Amino acid sequence: MTTPLKPGQQLVPISKFRPSMRGFDCEVMVLETAVPTTTRDGQTIHTFLVADQSGSIIMNIWGNDGKFIRNGDILRIEGAEAKLFKGFMQLTTARFGKLHRVGEDTMVFADQPNVSEMQWVTEEESRAMNMPGEGQGV
Repeated sequence: MTTPLKPGQQLVPISKFRPSMRGFDCEVMVLETAVPTTTRDGQTIHTFLVADQSGSIIMNIWGNDGKFIRNGDILRIEGAEAKLFKGFMQLTTARFGKLHRVGEDTMVFADQPNVSEMQWVTEEESRAMNMPGEGQGV
C-alpha cells in the first residue's frame, strides 16, 4: 500500500508530461536500472526506466540518491521536471524536488507508450520546419 497524498496534492500521469514542465508531482514504479554514468566534472547520474498506469519514461537522478533506488520501488516525486535531452523527454527532480519511496512491486503500470522514445521538437524547430524555403511561394 502506498502513502496517502497530502491534502490538495495531485499526481500527473506520465502520458500528460510535456517538455519543460516543472514543479509537478508524480508517482512511478522503477522497471529497469541502468549502470550509473559519471560526467566530466565527476557528477554521478543514475538512470532508470519508470512507469505508471499511463506509460513509461526515462528518469535521471543526479548524485547519491540514485544509489538507493531498486527495480520494483514505487517512488513519489514532488517537484518533478520533464526535460528534453537530445530531443527526447526525460524525468528528473527539480533542484529542490523531493523523492520518496512509498511502496514496492504493487502498482499497476503500462510500459507503453514510452514517452522517452518519442522525438520532440522545440517551438523554434517547429517554426523552422514550417517556414517556406527559398524559391517557394509565401
